Amino acid sequence: MSNLIIPIKSGLTKSLQTLWFLAKIIFPVTCAVQLLEHYHLLERAAAYCSPATSWIGLPGDAVLPLLLGFFSNFYASLGIMGTMSLSSQEVTIMALMLCICHELPIESTICRSTGLKISHSVLLRLITAFLAAFLLKALYTAIGG
Repeated sequence: MSNLIIPIKSGLTKSLQTLWFLAKIIFPVTCAVQLLEHYHLLERAAAYCSPATSWIGLPGDAVLPLLLGFFSNFYASLGIMGTMSLSSQEVTIMALMLCICHELPIESTICRSTGLKISHSVLLRLITAFLAAFLLKALYTAIGG
């Protein structure tokens, strides 16, 4: 019986540590977004960005989770995406972009160790993310999805 207690205790401890790590990111970001929405700042930013985001099939307010994902991490983006009403198509497009182009400061620094310039790494990943989103939107349009 004691052979079962040690792995269960270890698993629970690691799970709670992971939960605490995620909560420290997602809860403050969600609260900040709610404050920005309350003061209508997100609406202004969304209206400003919607012409550009419409090319990739996203609403203007999708810029905030994208920017957080590009420069921070996935969890900050997930915190915001949870407060938004997005279609499955929009979530898929955002997920594709974030998979290609996430944590730019950290990953570009890592790429620099291979000889790739940081500016080239950032530009390549941004262009690839937006091109992939544009092509996915075109595919959705072509198949009626």
